[in-house]
Amino acid sequence: MEIGRRDAFDLTLVAVALACVYSYLLDPSGSGTAIGDAVDAVLSIDPLVVLVVVGAGGVLFLAYALLYLPTQQGA
Repeated sequence: MEIGRRDAFDLTLVAVALACVYSYLLDPSGSGTAIGDAVDAVLSIDPLVVLVVVGAGGVLFLAYALLYLPTQQGA
């Protein structure tokens, strides 16, 4: 049975969720702090860095949309 890309992504999310629940059942004090540490790390990112990364992603998306996609219309 072939698993599509979307199905693989969904199965990965379920596996991560089950791992979080299982680790919480083993040690309720440990997993909450690990998840909290990960959230704190993401929230501590400087907003200027986020703007630069999102801006670079936007430029790459526009380059893809304006330069590459029109060449694929004839194929």
